Amino acid sequence: MHETLFYICGGILAASAVSVSLFGLKNDNFPGKYMPLVIVWFAVFAIGAGTFAVLHGKDESEAHDKEYVKANQEIEKNETTGPFEKAREEAAEEEKAAAGAEGTESAGGEEGGEAAAGGEESTEGESEASTGGGNAEAGAAVFAQNCATCHGPTGHGGGIGPDLRTMPLAQTEEGTIKQVTNGGAVMPPFSGVLSEEEIKNVAAYVVQDITHGE
Repeated sequence: MHETLFYICGGILAASAVSVSLFGLKNDNFPGKYMPLVIVWFAVFAIGAGTFAVLHGKDESEAHDKEYVKANQEIEKNETTGPFEKAREEAAEEEKAAAGAEGTESAGGEEGGEAAAGGEESTEGESEASTGGGNAEAGAAVFAQNCATCHGPTGHGGGIGPDLRTMPLAQTEEGTIKQVTNGGAVMPPFSGVLSEEEIKNVAAYVVQDITHGE
């Protein structure tokens, strides 16, 4: 609004100056007795143009300040809620849920063990399920080719992936197989990349050589 009024006053002022100049060239006695009126006319529009110019400048300054504040808010928002921050939060939530599931499974395993304390066949079945039946030696090659980039060559943490020794699912071959197969947080699933045998082998290597190795 102030910008429009500034241009209106400026336009009238410029048009008046041209008109008065042309009229004065044709009439030697101009402005004569109309001098006060001409002075007031030019003064009004000169003051108006100057006033609206200042107000327009303030409007632009306020608009720039609002844009600056909005840009800073966007930057702060991206820094605090960016994709990596969200990924870390999701990973922490999943680890917490996995830890709770581990505790539930552990309690159930203890009750089952008491009920079948005298059954040798049942004990052997539980042992086979906990190990996953993978080949740790073959899994070392699979880990080096597919996992070391993120978790480091020793599995103790790399540029993106965490230290596997601190991951609840990596403490058992069953949990590792689940994580490698389905992925989670920033980790992609490997169900379509590795065969079931390769996943079992790399799970055996993670548990036997990294999370429970010396």
